[in-house]
Amino acid sequence: MDWIKKVGLAAAVAVGAGTIAQAQEAPTAQNPIVWRMSSYAGETWGLWRNMVMPFVTRVNEMSEGRLIIKPFPVDVLAPATRNYEAVLDGTADAAMITPLYVVNEDPANSFYAGQPGGMGIETMLFWLYDGGGQDLLTEFKLETKGLYSLVGGIVGTELWHSHRPVNSVEDLKGAKFRAAGAWSSILSEYFEASPVFVTGSEVYTMLERGGVDIAEWSGPADNLVAGLQNAAEYIIYPGVHFPAGINEFIIKKETWEALPEDLQEVVRAAAKLAVFDSYLQSGMDDIVAMDKLRESKAEFQPLPPEVIAAITEAGRDWAETKAEEQSAKGNEWMAKISESYFAFQDRYANNAAFKHVDRN
Repeated sequence: MDWIKKVGLAAAVAVGAGTIAQAQEAPTAQNPIVWRMSSYAGETWGLWRNMVMPFVTRVNEMSEGRLIIKPFPVDVLAPATRNYEAVLDGTADAAMITPLYVVNEDPANSFYAGQPGGMGIETMLFWLYDGGGQDLLTEFKLETKGLYSLVGGIVGTELWHSHRPVNSVEDLKGAKFRAAGAWSSILSEYFEASPVFVTGSEVYTMLERGGVDIAEWSGPADNLVAGLQNAAEYIIYPGVHFPAGINEFIIKKETWEALPEDLQEVVRAAAKLAVFDSYLQSGMDDIVAMDKLRESKAEFQPLPPEVIAAITEAGRDWAETKAEEQSAKGNEWMAKISESYFAFQDRYANNAAFKHVDRN
């Protein structure tokens, strides 16, 4: 891909130029800048292998050892839901996280965290890098959190693991559903379900013991590793509740601005390359995992079109309602990102009809 060559070359040139210009003050391989990076992913997760480690390795190599990122898995520096706070209070210098866990704090995060009925992974990539989505994310987090944020990975559609089939919208009514982010709110507000939240490490036990009727957590590869196919009788797809979402790399504004410009360029390049690492590797891992999931005792069930349509409609209505509520409170970020997100989704849907889509 030409852009990868350009990104790599630009970073390499920036490193060389920065080293000359800042010979007296710049960090060296013998005296590097070292960042401790927290994560919400465990070391056995695909997210760790396909996002965290490619990013860290590239930064360390492309900086020629002048910037070293030391990654820590979930619960070492911070629990999964507390990584923003860990960076802000200095427990960690940086973090690779999901915005899914802060949708309740600011619903504008939902557009980067699997907006129900929203963009699929390909559409989202175009929006992030050609439609202004990355720039909006950076501005949003700088203004509201004092954090510099880059897209550092992307994940595709999730699965539901369920003790019962879902044949209609009525089947969601009263269901105890492990959920997070916008989907959690939509379940209770639009479908009269009872959302329950636990972190990833607790999903299997809660589902297997009947603490919930249905659980969504991740895509096929991570769910396979977690053994969710053995915890419930049905695997339900497609995951329209979470079509695609990002992982974001965050760091305090002051820490970022103190970094030499050539190393800032290295981090940006490494983050973008990690996104495409995750897109390719995680996508293939999910395809392979689906073969193994089909060999399990769980029964695969496609969601009926009317359920997909109802979730899609509810997702957009929820976003529009939240945008109005946030604007009334003086926070325009939900409305600003919503306008960009849905305009791009509609434009892409209208103009991508020429593309071949694989079907079985």
